[in-house]
Amino acid sequence: MIDGKASTFIENLYFEDNIVIYRDEKFYFNGCQTKWDSDGKIKSVRLEVYNLTKDETVLSIVKPSDKECIEAFENAPLWNGRTFWEAEAEMLWVDE
Repeated sequence: MIDGKASTFIENLYFEDNIVIYRDEKFYFNGCQTKWDSDGKIKSVRLEVYNLTKDETVLSIVKPSDKECIEAFENAPLWNGRTFWEAEAEMLWVDE
């Protein structure tokens, strides 16, 4: 990952949003969003990825936990059939 560590990027997805540029396209990662029930227990967690250049949702995952969301994201072939770990060397982590 350019301008950051890929492992730190993944850790940040648990609690914040991030932006990367990959092959001249800007991607917005809406970090884990947790829904709680009235007893304070987690109902579900959503993680979303948007291609801002093409104005489209690339990924929307809902799982029972943040860990499962992150794992599903890491295994999704979102970048020309490649997973995050296969494509991260070409990603520029930006603060825009």
